[in-house]
Amino acid sequence: MSTPLRRMGEREFVLLMGMLTGLTALAIDIMLPAFEQMRPAFGLDHDSTRLSLTVTLYLMGAGVGHLFYGPIADAVGRKPVLAGGLLLYAAAALTAALAPSLGVLYGARFVWGLAAAGPRVLTQAIVRDRFAGTAMARVMTLIQTVFFIAPIIAPVLGEVLVVIGSWRWVMAFGLITSMAALTWLLRLDETLDPAHRRSLQLRRVLEGFRHVVSNRVSLGYTLMVTFGFGAFLSYLGSTELIFGDVYDRPEWFVPYFTVSALIAAAVALTSNRLLHRVHARQLALGAGCGFAASSVALFAVTVASDGLPPFGLWLVLFSLCNAIHVAVFPSGSSLALEPMGAMAGTAASVLGASTWMLGSLLASFTDRAIDGSVMPIGAAYFAYSSIALAFQFWARGGGSQAQQ
Repeated sequence: MSTPLRRMGEREFVLLMGMLTGLTALAIDIMLPAFEQMRPAFGLDHDSTRLSLTVTLYLMGAGVGHLFYGPIADAVGRKPVLAGGLLLYAAAALTAALAPSLGVLYGARFVWGLAAAGPRVLTQAIVRDRFAGTAMARVMTLIQTVFFIAPIIAPVLGEVLVVIGSWRWVMAFGLITSMAALTWLLRLDETLDPAHRRSLQLRRVLEGFRHVVSNRVSLGYTLMVTFGFGAFLSYLGSTELIFGDVYDRPEWFVPYFTVSALIAAAVALTSNRLLHRVHARQLALGAGCGFAASSVALFAVTVASDGLPPFGLWLVLFSLCNAIHVAVFPSGSSLALEPMGAMAGTAASVLGASTWMLGSLLASFTDRAIDGSVMPIGAAYFAYSSIALAFQFWARGGGSQAQQ
């Protein structure tokens, strides 16, 4: 099922949604090259880790923000809420760029994350308004392909901005991107049918959340995506430590990160083509089983090697796990939102809050446990992929709730 795009063609629609989704990652990855210059600017030692709190606070803000945007968008429409989020994103970026102290920077980054949750939630709701099921999964894979470009270009762009300007230019770039997205948004029609708008009364909002989490299909696929995302965030948080501290190959990290993003984009495109032949449920099941099987292999090799397998073998299996997982996220997210047509905003809020807050918590266990071996991440991939697959089977048993 799909509704024709009136003013905006499908390619332009996908590019806009991809840009909006990419704003979340861009605001993290672009600032990493600026840390070296920022430390003396705020009177910090050259080896201080206090700037890492700017990333943590951003993620915390995003986790909290996911809870609010969906219900508000279900009440007043997608475009005004998305526009408001972009304006807040711009204001937070400008405040960070002008921050006179570390405290102001910390506050700006939390608000920045709070604002970034808006585009993340609203893109999923907007796509669900237009498409459902496998059709939605096809669109989501294309959006994901655009999304994976951000981690590739962001560090390079951040480095260029630092060289030609300063770290403040890096922060101010968020103002430029959000204003560009806001201008582009003018071409998009409102996607929420006025007949489907819901009250913002607290009782009605809580009823909406209860409706989402009581739907077996929606909850099952949400938890499937969440545990898979926990493994993905473990990859983001632990890979640099593993390359540098475990295998003493720190110079491999940036090239590996770039190549991994390119592979992920290729897998997303391949998933899009497969979804022209198979249903999203079939792709999700195949990818979920593949992710679990490859994670079992990774864990088995890790255990057999007492936590330190040969670097080449570990890298191949680790990369295989991550590549297969790319196919899980768009199909699983689409299936989680499929039963929630009239409440896509609220459902996207539940999905986003679960993946970001619970997923970050799951990843934190892994990140803190890295201690000279890859056993923690091997165990995490084995556990999280197995739990994700179990929730997927549970969700598939709720077929009667698939369309409500």
